[in-house]
Amino acid sequence: MPIQANLFVSEEAVPASKRKRPIKAVVTDLDGTLYSWVDYIVPALEAMVCSLESTTSMPRIRIVQSLKEVYEKYGTNEYAFAIQESKIFHEFNYDFDSFNALIIWPARRAFSEMRRRYLRPYRGVVEGLTGLVERGVKVVGLTDAPRGSAERRLKQLGLDSYFDALYALEGFPVPDLVDEQVKEREKAGYYRSAVPKVVELPSSAEKPSPRGLEQILQDLEFHPEEVMMVGDNIRKDMAAAAEAGVMGVWAEYGTYVPPEYRVRLDIISARAVTRKNVADETCEQLEEPEFAISNFGRILKIIDGRSG
Repeated sequence: MPIQANLFVSEEAVPASKRKRPIKAVVTDLDGTLYSWVDYIVPALEAMVCSLESTTSMPRIRIVQSLKEVYEKYGTNEYAFAIQESKIFHEFNYDFDSFNALIIWPARRAFSEMRRRYLRPYRGVVEGLTGLVERGVKVVGLTDAPRGSAERRLKQLGLDSYFDALYALEGFPVPDLVDEQVKEREKAGYYRSAVPKVVELPSSAEKPSPRGLEQILQDLEFHPEEVMMVGDNIRKDMAAAAEAGVMGVWAEYGTYVPPEYRVRLDIISARAVTRKNVADETCEQLEEPEFAISNFGRILKIIDGRSG
C-alpha cells in the first residue's frame, strides 16, 4: 500500500510547531539507509557459491546449506571465515595452504568483485552527508552489523570520512586457521575505517533496543531533542528512536526490494541475517513516523527547519 503523501518532507520549511532545539547530531543506520544491502549481498554470495562449486565439485545445495549454518551462527552473511568453518570443507583443513590457495581465495575474490561492483550509496547520501558536515552536525553510525563488516563497507564506499563515530555490534576475532597475510593485515589495521571513534556494542543492544542510542546520547552529551535517528526499518530503527526520545526519520526508500531479489536472498542467506538487514514493512504493522523521506538528502530540510 503506498505511503500517504503527507509523510514526505515537502519543499517548504518544516512547520514552526516542530522547531524545537536545533539538531546537533544525526544518528544513521547503515544497511538499507545509506546503501542497499540486498543489491550487493545477493550477487556476491551467489558468485562465491559458484566458485566453490567449480573448485570442489560439490553440489550447490550442500554448499549453500553449510554456509547458511555458519552465517546463522555469527549473525552475518559476511563472516570472512565461513568457508573454513563450514562442515563440508573440514576434510581439506589438514593441508590448509592448498585449501587456501585453491578454494578459499578464489571464492573470496569472487565475493569481493561482486561487492565492488554492486555496493553503491543511495541517491542523495553523499550530498546529505556533505551538508551535515557543512552545518557542523555530527554524524554517527548505529548498525546491527558486526564492527568489521560495517567498517569495511563504509571504507569501500568512501563514506567513512564523514563520520564522527560508529556504533556497531561486536566484531569477530581472527581464527587460527587463516592465511598469514590476513592476520598481518588485521594487526596493521588494513581493514579498519577512517572513523575516529568506533564502539562495539553487545548483542543485547541490537535494535529495537534503545541501548545504542542511549549510549550515543551519553557519549556526545546531547539532549535527545537535539538528535535525529534515520533508518529504513520502522520496527527497529524508529522504535529505538521513539523509546530513546529522539526524532525518528524513516528512510522509506530503503524498504523496496525487488521480488526476484527476495526469492534469491531467501535461498542463499541465513533467515536471521535477512530479518536483521531487510525491512519488511506492511500497512497493517506500519506506525506512522514523524517524518519519512524519499532520499537521504531530505534530512537537511528537516534540520534547517528545526534551526529556523
